[in-house]
Amino acid sequence: MIRFYHVTKVYRSKSHALQDITVTIHPREFCFLTGPSGAGKSTFLKLALGEEHPTSGQILVTGRNLQTISHRELPYFKRRIGTVFQDFRLIPSRTVFENVTMLQTLQGVALRDRRKLAFDTLRLVGLQNKMESFPEELSGGEQQRVAISRALINKPVLLLADEPTGNLDPELAHEIMRIFQEINASGTTVVVATHDKTLITTFSGRVIVLGKGKLIDPGE
Repeated sequence: MIRFYHVTKVYRSKSHALQDITVTIHPREFCFLTGPSGAGKSTFLKLALGEEHPTSGQILVTGRNLQTISHRELPYFKRRIGTVFQDFRLIPSRTVFENVTMLQTLQGVALRDRRKLAFDTLRLVGLQNKMESFPEELSGGEQQRVAISRALINKPVLLLADEPTGNLDPELAHEIMRIFQEINASGTTVVVATHDKTLITTFSGRVIVLGKGKLIDPGE
């Protein structure tokens, strides 16, 4: 599903975000990507998503070599990948329905089909009755569940989550993790970047450890 071969990422500041990383995440795996702040977790996810390019090495995701994907092909590649972030990234002036189906709207999908897609996806996270609500009317946990629904609406084969529980209290964080495990059980590969050791010890999954840009433990 994700394969890094001797991947190094150096920023203009000459700092090594990642150094010679070789690791494979297999289809249907549930993985934690962990390490302290500055370990390289976010950079790893950005590289896997094709948002950034490695300084050296090769990256294969869903069978595609990211170094050979053209700018035209990249949006289609990303449609197979769901992403969830710490800050939710919902548009305040749009309803839950509009936030979840924004991509489908741009693609010209009919309103009737968009509403069915949104209802079915929001039902997975228990928010099918909040379609006409606005983000400010929702709790933090509900907003994150909307963000998860947005990530799932295209039925991705891979879900990447970057500190998705960082703004939530422990109870809500556990609720979000249970949703991720249900998503994984349905066949989606899930990678969660977190420094929360409690989550890692509470929920089962492979644990990949980074430290100062280096692979400390592949968790295999």
